[in-house]
Amino acid sequence: MLAVSVVAGVMIAVAVTPAIAVTGGSAKDGTGLFGELPADLAIAKLDQKTEIYAKNGDRDVRIASFFAQNREVVGWKDISDAAKHAAIAGEDVRFYEHGGVDPVGIVRATVANLMGEDLQGASTITQQYVKNVCVQEAENLTSQAAVQKAYATCTDTSVGRKLREARYAIALEKKYTKDQILLGYLNIAGFGGRVYGIESAAQYYFDTTAAKLTVAQAAALMAIVNNPQALRLDVADNLQRNTERRDYILGVELRNDLITKAQYDEAIATKTKPTITPTASGCEAAGSAGFFCDYVVNTILNDPAYGRTRAIREANLQTAGWKIYTTVDLGVERKAKAAMSAYVPATSELFNIGGAAVSVQVGTGRIVSMVTNKKYEAGQAGRGSTAINYAADRQLGASGGFQPGSTFKVFTLLQWLKDGHGLNEQVLSDPGTVSDFTACGKPYEGEPYEFGNDADGEGGYQSVLSGTQRSINGTFVRMAQQLDLCDIQKTAEEFGVEPVTGKASPTNVAPFIIGGAYTVSPVAIANAYATIANNGTYCTPVAIDRVVKTDGSELTVPKSTCKQVIDPQVAVAAAYALRGVFQGGTASGDNTDDGLYEFGKTGTTNDATQTWMVGTTSKVATAVWVGNVTGQQNLRQTYLNYCAAGYGAQAAVARHCVWKDVQTAANAVYGGSTDWAQPEAQYLYGAPQQVAPVVPTTPAAGTVPDVTGQTKDAAAQLLVQAGFSWAYGDDVPSSRPAGEVESTEPAAGSQAAPGSQVIIHGSSGTTG
Repeated sequence: MLAVSVVAGVMIAVAVTPAIAVTGGSAKDGTGLFGELPADLAIAKLDQKTEIYAKNGDRDVRIASFFAQNREVVGWKDISDAAKHAAIAGEDVRFYEHGGVDPVGIVRATVANLMGEDLQGASTITQQYVKNVCVQEAENLTSQAAVQKAYATCTDTSVGRKLREARYAIALEKKYTKDQILLGYLNIAGFGGRVYGIESAAQYYFDTTAAKLTVAQAAALMAIVNNPQALRLDVADNLQRNTERRDYILGVELRNDLITKAQYDEAIATKTKPTITPTASGCEAAGSAGFFCDYVVNTILNDPAYGRTRAIREANLQTAGWKIYTTVDLGVERKAKAAMSAYVPATSELFNIGGAAVSVQVGTGRIVSMVTNKKYEAGQAGRGSTAINYAADRQLGASGGFQPGSTFKVFTLLQWLKDGHGLNEQVLSDPGTVSDFTACGKPYEGEPYEFGNDADGEGGYQSVLSGTQRSINGTFVRMAQQLDLCDIQKTAEEFGVEPVTGKASPTNVAPFIIGGAYTVSPVAIANAYATIANNGTYCTPVAIDRVVKTDGSELTVPKSTCKQVIDPQVAVAAAYALRGVFQGGTASGDNTDDGLYEFGKTGTTNDATQTWMVGTTSKVATAVWVGNVTGQQNLRQTYLNYCAAGYGAQAAVARHCVWKDVQTAANAVYGGSTDWAQPEAQYLYGAPQQVAPVVPTTPAAGTVPDVTGQTKDAAAQLLVQAGFSWAYGDDVPSSRPAGEVESTEPAAGSQAAPGSQVIIHGSSGTTG
């Protein structure tokens, strides 16, 4: 009687006490029944899963989810009456009649506790909601010790905890309607494991939505809430117990006119058959976009825009319920992955093979696609899977990068043009040893640089156009002798290409000028070539377009920032030179069949341990790397039999097959120009004081010389001396020996604009 009197008095007291907080106090307090509790009251903001989306045509498609609690908060209209009625019948049939607590029930349970029995039952839906909020607040604390202490406060079996819940419940019902409280309860309730809220429970257990739950399904789900571990439907041994609890709920619904007799009979006769539909957490679920997803996650974890500290950013990813809309185009992404899988196997018995392909939109920095030859796997990786993103750098992909080879020569070319030199200038291109460089305005301090050319016949004097087209090392080393090595490195950095590992000091390390000495990431080198296509305006690469919060507002996220890093005319001249790589040069087989204007550069390191192909249109730039993840296997001496007809089976040429397929897919979506602006004369011939003296035997500029009967290489030299660029065309039937020049377009003696291209046609050796 004494206990009953005390509890009754307390119930009267809490019924008239001013409103107190539901959030912010319950998990952190616990020192007294009513002391020092905040005066504000609010329906709790719930943890929700964060989702990452990509574009598939005009549709936004979810590619990954992240959550500590798999929850999707829904509105009142998004939950079926069957679910609402089942909740009331199973947990609090007088919910719409009481004021937040059931005095008779709580007195009964309290007396049982005072008599030495476990405190049980008597909690209304409102009280259960309060307890769930308390538990969630506890789980969101920063230290494990604090979590455990607060969780114990939320779940202890004392009279004090029940009275705190009662006070909170009464306060809650003074501010919110019954429907609002029931909605909050249905969104916060646990349904076993990491499944929380009626919407996620419907999706997980029955592959449906809360709005479409049947009477039988709703009762089966609400049965779980009574004892999630023993009644969850994804454990076969639980099905009988769940059915018993479900049928009890259906009976309560029938007795209280929440369902009709016909609905009851149908539901009772329905066998519970769950359709377990897991929502995977993490980037493994993203399929071909797994590595891009990982790039997005690392972007968030490393940027204060998404939270003041890394711990906060990690928590936001798991609980904030953001919808993250990204830049990747799933159509291009899937075709890029298909190309990579076709030509670069995930594993090889010969060596630790790796491959990566990245496409970046010109003028925006948006990453269109990002794939590797491996399967993304964050846990224990096998030979064909990894969590290291070869396409990215160390910060955003845990990769150390790879030596870029001749793709880095573009920065020597750009500096050459910036310093007033011309593309038609002749440069000694013999292999050799060089030490007389300038670095930061002073003599070079490093060891003499010994270098070779890739093939015989690449020595002698070559124009910069020819040296670029054929990727002649000697040409670029001798160009660098006339420049400042520090300026070359600065230009690369302005284009966003900084070493991932092994940054070389230009004062004593010269090999970087042709792609040695340090490593770069494919995304950085792709974006650099996009900068040339963007007339010298560099835009930082981005993977996230926007982030929508749970209330529909948008988080302010970093956008691509663009700045002019070289004169537009320098970019035009560089594009003109790099076009030759596709026309008779080292990428002559890479032209896509759509007729778009493409330019770029190949790259091969010493002994062909790393190989690259980078090229761009006016809309999208793509970089492809294929090489050794570890080890020194020579890809020119390795045969994979994966490459398409016309390229051969050498592992060293797989990059070409991948690039052509990826760029073709990107071009189909983004299009591009079919021509390009022509360079100004100064970028063809250099500043006036640097124009080489005219050789007396050279025809006047503007007249196409007669190169009939010459070898192709000799003809190319004569055309350069005459002030033209050149490209090899198809061989034609002729009585001349195979390999000799039969004709040119325009024909010999024709008048053509200085610097314009002359097509060289060789003899096929046949007269048919």
